[in-house]
Amino acid sequence: MGISVTLLQASDFIWQQISGNWSVVADNKESYLKENRSKAFNFDYSPLINCNAIISTNSSIVFTTVTHTLTLDAPQDTATYLTFFNASDYRQFYAVQLTGNDSCITTISIIQSDIKDTTLPKQAKGNFVITTLASSDVQLAYGQPYTLAITIKNATITVLVDNKQVLSHTLNEKLEGGSIGFASKNCIPIIDNCKVYNGSTVVFEDDFSKESIRKIILKGKKLTPQEIEEQKKKQNK
Repeated sequence: MGISVTLLQASDFIWQQISGNWSVVADNKESYLKENRSKAFNFDYSPLINCNAIISTNSSIVFTTVTHTLTLDAPQDTATYLTFFNASDYRQFYAVQLTGNDSCITTISIIQSDIKDTTLPKQAKGNFVITTLASSDVQLAYGQPYTLAITIKNATITVLVDNKQVLSHTLNEKLEGGSIGFASKNCIPIIDNCKVYNGSTVVFEDDFSKESIRKIILKGKKLTPQEIEEQKKKQNK
């Protein structure tokens, strides 16, 4: 059995799947982004790889507001969800993090992830540190859609849920921009109507009305003896 790797390519793909099983779901009534697997695997190369994560292919998004709707299913134990931004790689980013037990979402936080030791290679495990910059207790129900908005004015990050401010934190310096994305662990998020503004200008958006995720797809193919020999010859050249 041979394995061929196919990288889907299209000019309108605006997301890159990092881990998990993300898909754009569309029917006659609505369309949305969904992570279908729930369970994440702790490979420990980065916080995003430890979750099920998807990141924008645009790596230089400068914004004043990020907004989208979010629904989380009820987990069997605990749940973690991130909307991350200003990401320069899978270990360096800021995020709004929601955590909960099996009853409801209990905490919302602003976190920062950074490299722990810059002298180590990228493939070093556990080489990141997560700092909680601000946190607040909440009671948000599973299965109910909420509008999550993240605004940045000067160096202050403000978080709003359904237009109500729940959290803010002022950084020591202004953010320069980067990628945005979503990540989850032990829960299934449904995301819709993602819009990113710089002032009054929309600089990035996706209503998930069409396929917008680039994935690496593994396909199994049974090779004939002749195909196996041809592959061996190519590898030996």
